[in-house]
Order: sequence, then structure tokens, then C-alpha cells
Amino acid sequence: MNISRLLATACAAALLATSVAAQTDTPLVPGATYDPAVPSVSSVLGYDTGERITRPADIRRYFEALRAQSPDRMAIGEYGQTHEGRPLFWAAVGTPANIARLDAIKAASRALADPRTTSSAEAQAILADQPVIVWLAYSVHGNEISPADASMAAARHLLASRDPAVQGWLANTVVVFVPTQNPDGRERFLSTFSAGLGTRPNPDGLSAERDEPWPSGRYNHDLFDLNRDWFIQTQPETRGHTAAVLDWRPQVLVDAHEMGTDQTFFFPPEAQPLNPWLTDETLASREMIGRNTARRFDALGIPYFTGQEYDAFYPGYGDGWPAYLGAVSMTYEQGSARGLAARRSSGEVVTYRDTVRNHFVASLSTIEAASDNRERLLANFVAYHRDGVAGSGAYVLAPAPHDPTAADSLAGLLVRQGLEVGRASAAFTSCARSFPAGSYVVNLSQPQRRMAEVLLARDVAVPAAFLAEQERRRARGLPDEIYDVTAWSLPLMFNVPAERCNTAPSVAVTAATPDRTRSLAVANAEASYGYLVAPGMAATRLKAAALDQGLSLRVMDRPFTHNGRSWPAGTLVLPRADNRDHDLTALTADWARRFGTPVTGIDDSWVATGPSFGSRDAVALRAPNIALAWDEPADPSAAGATRYVIEREFDYPVTAVRVATLSGADLDRYQVLVMPDGGNYAGTLGTGGVARLKAWVERGGTLVTLGRATRMVTSESAGMLASRRETAPKGDTPDDENGPLIASEAEYQTIVGESERGPDSVAGVLAQARTDQEHWLSAGVAPNLNFLVKGSDIYTPLKRGEGTNLALFTSADTLLASGQLWAENRAQLAFKPAVMVAPMGRGQVIAFTQDATSRGYLDGLKVLFANALFNGPAHASPTWVD
Repeated sequence: MNISRLLATACAAALLATSVAAQTDTPLVPGATYDPAVPSVSSVLGYDTGERITRPADIRRYFEALRAQSPDRMAIGEYGQTHEGRPLFWAAVGTPANIARLDAIKAASRALADPRTTSSAEAQAILADQPVIVWLAYSVHGNEISPADASMAAARHLLASRDPAVQGWLANTVVVFVPTQNPDGRERFLSTFSAGLGTRPNPDGLSAERDEPWPSGRYNHDLFDLNRDWFIQTQPETRGHTAAVLDWRPQVLVDAHEMGTDQTFFFPPEAQPLNPWLTDETLASREMIGRNTARRFDALGIPYFTGQEYDAFYPGYGDGWPAYLGAVSMTYEQGSARGLAARRSSGEVVTYRDTVRNHFVASLSTIEAASDNRERLLANFVAYHRDGVAGSGAYVLAPAPHDPTAADSLAGLLVRQGLEVGRASAAFTSCARSFPAGSYVVNLSQPQRRMAEVLLARDVAVPAAFLAEQERRRARGLPDEIYDVTAWSLPLMFNVPAERCNTAPSVAVTAATPDRTRSLAVANAEASYGYLVAPGMAATRLKAAALDQGLSLRVMDRPFTHNGRSWPAGTLVLPRADNRDHDLTALTADWARRFGTPVTGIDDSWVATGPSFGSRDAVALRAPNIALAWDEPADPSAAGATRYVIEREFDYPVTAVRVATLSGADLDRYQVLVMPDGGNYAGTLGTGGVARLKAWVERGGTLVTLGRATRMVTSESAGMLASRRETAPKGDTPDDENGPLIASEAEYQTIVGESERGPDSVAGVLAQARTDQEHWLSAGVAPNLNFLVKGSDIYTPLKRGEGTNLALFTSADTLLASGQLWAENRAQLAFKPAVMVAPMGRGQVIAFTQDATSRGYLDGLKVLFANALFNGPAHASPTWVD
């Protein structure tokens, strides 16, 4: 069949009315035959598998139809709900006997994961008839469409196939399908795809149906990349999914994706680098399953690749995090049609049905391999956890001096990962240092020891051989092969002091809970004058709540002493006299309970040392109207993370304004405008738009830029910030009017390596910066912060009189806190600004050279970002409030 007829046929099928059931039921693989009593996709949805892209509600409808026909062989449950109200569900398929005892199977799997409570004899008894739990999760990115449709075909195959081998698989496994991990993103993709669809599918990459507008369907409602959220768990989809995985404790887990159209299909073994906390047994089992899939693909002539591009280093992926629970977890990637048909650069047209078939085959191959290796997989699962409890030592998390509640938040997050964390009931000594009561202990003799190590270690080393290869590539001007960030240490990101001790402390502890806040009571709740609140993340939430509810409060820009106690800069003052219209006693009690904010009542305002509450250093805060630049050229995930931090972490309203609208909008209704990390803002705004933005700042606005948005304000044409983005340093080269004379190979390499380009791009490291503790913006902020440095942007420092380098990266030999940073970047980044603030007219520009809200997981930077939003306007003099 030629391409035109192929597309016409696909289109005809795609446009069938769903009220008229299609008569076709063509198997995805040759020779497959099915029990007609088990409903096909066409009988329920009106089209054959792969002929249309199924909507999330219809995916659920089909699984419900399967369960209705086979209630003894399928169970369905929900593990959460998206921000847009769509249910998140799983569907388990097994033999009638196994479906009837699902709860017992789950309990047995959890028992195998804890050898402290399950003896070897008990484990052997469980293994005698315990099935392997195979967890198949599909379409975590909403525009990676084929996996979800493949899940329906695979579930039907298990229930309806007449192949005797399938019944053998189900005798050894329970298969859990998570058909769509991101239904909100899938629905967004389908709305734009359907609107752009013509009379027949168009494989052209420029066609409207395949050209997704911002922000694309990849992300969930909050515009988060859910595949990077597994250990930080900011989103309901991820929180629900991780809780479900911890409940079931699967031995095999697949995260099914799509990739670029020109690529074929990827499955493990993965590319280098491999995380050193992965076990040899895990890697061997991944290869074992991969070999089985290769055999199946070869039989059908399906091309694939392994060992390239997709590594196994970062633990925050859907195939990374479960590995540290002992699962053989894997990523599968299919070259996407991003619609019903796509033309590759070779001229070949790949159809949606092709991509669905490939994921269908990979799913069945995984189930087959798990069944054939049931004893091996279960034995390795048991051994993994025995290795965990055989560990020794502990991580100790101490309360942070500048944010005592940060350790509480981190401890709660760790418990959500399935880790055991204890809170010390008394002061103790460990690692030759003293820790106060309330410190947290993560004992490394526990089943998830490797999870603790990979999340809490200050650094996870990239293998030396891989780094040597990357240096060779860089020397030749080739890009590095690092897929994602190389640093993710949770104590560093939360700015919580942490020590790894070789011996666990003997102090008594109480088990920490999954709650990220500890409910507190107000000290001296009936105090006559009012309340003081020391700075920190919990205080930031209180500040946002108080402003949002119209309370009057002040922030102290300098430290002071009251009633014998020292209070830091950034302390909040809530006087009763200024808030007579509010029940301050009830409000502060509620905030202390909900946010875990330490609140102290005071009976007078007398300050022994430092500024008084009525001085100019006690700055009155007013509730700012905050605008957020939205749409092109903002990076969707960056814009989503920034909005998430403001709206969900601070619980404060923000107005998202499309960047194209900003150029002509009346911004005087806003006190703050945040520009998230993104591309060419100047180009989208135009010369007139940039000028209007500058005039707004001069009239009293506070402009906050994050990451690459700082490029606009530092450009000469904008004239808003005196710093400039740097290029890579140049060496001296001999030159004359005819060009350089080249005397050696080494000289040639030097010459060809020189250009006006910026420094080499950095995949993502944690770098240390020191803050200017005398500036109001750093009030209540730690002296040293850890920034996630990504990309190649490095800026010149502001000179005296041009503004303040509020946060400055430390020296070349101390700035790298974690991760892999090229030597040239380290040298060039030293003593360069991480944050700059400069007055401009009656307003100011606050520029973060790196994105402080990236992925919503840099808790240690959120207080500083909040100071820019809430304290910033109080240090400006907008004309519109005169």
C-alpha cells in the first residue's frame, strides 16, 4: 500500500463516529487470536487499536469494560486525583486465585522487603507461591501517547489470548497496569491535536496537528515534568504513584515513554553513567529482560537500540527511584508519531499503530521474562533488602540555624520515600560532634539503605572512565553525553546540615511521620503587645498568609535583642494594635499548627539592642500584586515551577500574563513581575515592550528575573542592569593580517577551540554562594546557599554604585558542593554573582542568574525568593501608591 492510501485509510478509521462500532479487530502481531467474549477496543470505543489516540476517560471506560467481563481476573483501584479532577488508577490482571488474594500478595511482597520481621524460613514459605509483581506504567508525559493505548491492548491480550503461554505467564505474575500517569497533559495534547487535524493525517512535522503550542502536552496541570518529580513528590500524580508502589512493592517496573520521531525503540541495558548505588543483580536482570525483548523484536523485524543516550544515573526518574526499592525498573522509549502519522527525516512514515504495537510487544516481553525468571527475581528482591539491613552507620540531620523547620520538612519527605527516620529526644554526640535534641537520625541498617545513600549523600561520583570520555568529546567540540543533572543531594538542596557517621548514634528516637510540618503551639499566646516570628520557610508561609488576609506586619532588616533573646534579621513583627480587626490570637495559633511556625508572643516592644519596631529598619510590608510572565518564550517547566512555588508553596495568588501581552499591558496594577527561566524575552517583547517594562520599574516596580531571563535585563540594549553575560575566556594566539601562523598540533587545538561562544554547558550541579548579610534581601537567609547551576550563563559582578552582588559564588576550590563541573566553568564561575539587586528609579531589578525555583525542589532558596516577592516592594517607592 502506498503512503497516500495508508494515510487515507488511517484517516478514515480516525474519523469514525464512536457511536458506530468498527467491525475490524486486527491483531497487533501476526497469529494472535482472542476470545470474542472479552471486549476489544473496537467493540467498546468504536475504533481499532492504534487508529485513534484514546482520551483518558475512554481509557478508563475500556478498562472498566474488561473488568465487567472478567471480574475474577481483573481488579481496578485508584491512587489519586489530578489537579484537574481526573482519577489516577491502576488495573491488576492475574489468575482468579491471585486476584482473589491481592491484598495477601501485596502484604507478602512488603514482608519480603523487610528481613528484620520476616525470617529466612518465612521468606522461603512466601516464595513458594508468590507471583512476581510486574508494574507497567505508561505515558508519564502527556504527549507521549502510544504507551497508554498499548496498555489497553496488553491488558486485553492477557485476558483474551488463546495462546497457552499467556496462562503460564499469569500463573507466575500479577501484572499491574497504570495506563496513563498524566491524564491532564494527555487531554491538553489531544485538544490541540484534534483542533489541527485535517481530512487525513498529515505526517509533516510542520502540520498544525503535530506542531504543539506552548506549553505542549508533556507536562501536567502545574507544568511539571513528572518524570523528574519522583523523590521530591511535589505533584499529586507522583505522590499517589509513589505511595502505590510502596504499597505493592513490585519486583519489576517499566516506565513507558516516547522519544524523537527519527529514533526507533530503546530498552535496557542503559548508557553510561550508571549510578554506583545500583546493584549488579539489578543491572543483570535489566539486561536479561532486554535480551528477551530483543528476541521478540527481531522476530517481528522491529528495530531497536540499547546502551546509548538513556543512562541510569539520576534517581528521580520513574525508572530510577523504584530501583532503590529493590525493583528491576526500566525505561522503554518509542520513536513518537506525535499524532496518527509522522514522516521521519529518511522519508519513512511511521504510523500511530506502529508505535502502539511496539510498546505492546515490549510489555508482553517483559511479562514473559518476569514469568520465566520468577524465582530469580524474587530471590534478588529478598537479597536486596537483606543487603540493606546489613549496612551500618547513619545520616544525622541537624536543625538549620537559619531555618529550624527545614529539617522537619526533609525528614517528612524521606519518610514518604519509605525510609525510616527517627527524631532524637535528647542531645547526643556522633561523628565527634554534638547534635541538639530534635535532630533526625537515618539509620543505615534498614531495608532501603541504598535509597538513603543515594538521596542523602553529598555527592554521587560519576564514573571516571565516563568523565574521561566526556573530556575527550569536549576537546573535539562535541557535546557531552550527560542526560540530566549530576547533583541532587537533598540536605544541600534543603540547606540542612547533614553528617554521615560510620556508627549510628545510640540516642533514643521517636519515629518521624510523613508530615512535612510539625504542629506547634504559640509561646505566650495571650501576649499583650503581639507576636514575633523568626525567619524560615514556615515563617514565609505565615508571612504570605498574613499579607493575603490583609494583616499589618513588619519585617526587621537587622537583628535585635528583645527580653534577653536574640532575634535575627528577617524576623516578623505582628502588633495587636495594628490588627484590631483580626483575631490575632486565633490566627497565629492556626498558622503555628498548620505551618509548623514557631511563634512567640511578647508583652512589650522594648528592644535592648538593635533597631526598634518603630524604626526604619522595621519595614512595613504590604500585600503585593504579583504578575508572572507566561507562555513563549518562558520554558514551560520553569514557568510551572515558579508558579507552583508561589501558589502552592507560599499559597499566595499570582496573575499569569502572556509575554506577548506584557509588551502593551498596563503593569501599574502590579508591584512585582517575575520572569521565569526562558528564551528570548527581548525578541518577544520587542524594543517597545522592553522600554515599557523598564519605565514600569523606574516608576517603582520590582522586576525579578530567573535563570536565562536575566539575559534580557543585562543586555546593553535594555539598559536595566550593568552586569553582562560572559563568553568563554580566550587565550593569546599569534595573528597577522593573513590569520594566525600555526606551529603545532597543540596550537591548532587552541585556535579551533576559541570563539565568542559562552562557556561549555553544565548539566546541573549544586554550587555554593555566600550572601551579603547586610542587605535587606538576605534578611533571614543563611550566609551560604546552594544553587543549581545549569547551562552556560555566567555574569560579570556589579561594581560599587551599580547595585549589589547579593549572592556571590565562592572560590574555584570551594564552590562545587556536588556534581560534575568542568574545570573551566569552575574557574570562570568563581566570585561571580548568583543573585544581583540594583535600584532603578523608584523600583528595582532582582536578578537570579540561576533558576531558584527549578523543579520546585530547591527548598533552601525559597526564603530568598520569597524575600524578593514580599519584602522587595516594601523597599521600592511606586508612584502609583503615592
